[in-house]
Amino acid sequence: MTDAEHAAALLVVQPGTRASFRRRVVDAMRGVVPAAGGFVCTGAEDVLAYGDSLRVAGETPLPFEGTDGVKLTEAFGFQTASVVETTRRVYRAAELYPDDERMKLPYFATHSAHEGYAKALLVFLHEGGVLFGLAGLERRAGDPDFSTGEVASIERLAAFVVTATRAQIAHDELAREAAALRAFGKATGTLFVVDRDRKRVVWAADRERGVDWSADVVPIEEQLVDAAEQALSSRARSEALPTPPRLADGVVAGVAKLDDDPVFGGARCAILRVEPADRQARNFLERLTRREREIARLLVAGYSGANAAAIVGLSEHTVKEYVRRLYAKIGASTRADLVRKLMSPGAHAASPKSILPVPDSSLVDGDDTLD
Repeated sequence: MTDAEHAAALLVVQPGTRASFRRRVVDAMRGVVPAAGGFVCTGAEDVLAYGDSLRVAGETPLPFEGTDGVKLTEAFGFQTASVVETTRRVYRAAELYPDDERMKLPYFATHSAHEGYAKALLVFLHEGGVLFGLAGLERRAGDPDFSTGEVASIERLAAFVVTATRAQIAHDELAREAAALRAFGKATGTLFVVDRDRKRVVWAADRERGVDWSADVVPIEEQLVDAAEQALSSRARSEALPTPPRLADGVVAGVAKLDDDPVFGGARCAILRVEPADRQARNFLERLTRREREIARLLVAGYSGANAAAIVGLSEHTVKEYVRRLYAKIGASTRADLVRKLMSPGAHAASPKSILPVPDSSLVDGDDTLD
């Protein structure tokens, strides 16, 4: 390696924030191969990497535009499998597609065509069959083409960029998980962080089974955004939700604000904890307090709210609040639904035997009041 390449490699592997890392990657590449512009996108998820990006025109850092919902593979027009099956990482754009086709792709059409960049060098950051991102250099129409020697120089640097990118992604993931767990403590189920202004899910994790972004997040992203606002709005009114927000295959078991955290770019965020519906049914009794169990037994026995209040020595208003909490914890939408779940075989087996008679009441058949 040349002295310039050594200096560039050291610049890349320095510790720092995600934003500073992206800038150092661009600066390192331009320190080895002069170029008017540069860019970098990082992330192991195709659907997220294009948005986690930075481009530099001259000395000015600029955001990518039009990234929401655009995959990295779509933005640059390539297939991951065809890129990672070789050890090669660096290509002149002309090797991959004709200029007229390239300029129609989302990234080049949105940025390069309008800024006068006519030549590009693409650096695919991959290792072991996994793509961690894409970086590149751009030159204007009057500049010389990227030479074979410059391609080889960036190829040598790319090994350091890949290693540093892997480490940065791992560090970022731990930082995001730590921020999420601070909101909930020890959390089960799947955690989703929603950017409330952009109305997008920006992070998700599940320790038990992992997260496939395309399968587990994309299909329910709109529902997650709506559920976050619904849950936060209810909490702001100091109301326990009568019905926790439901998703296609789970129930929102908790919500918290996560504003101004640098880990998420200082955005106005909400974090949701979602449990599968079957787990919600199995575990809800374990989360009930002694008083909630007492009220639950009275409801199962068919007592009205007023009668339950008289038996336990509480006001009717207090009992109503306990019933609302039961709705939220158990995931019931009506009084009848609540009683059915409390009397279900799984719940009955997991709970202490009722000391009250089995109800002979319209409650089981659909009395939805909170009397």
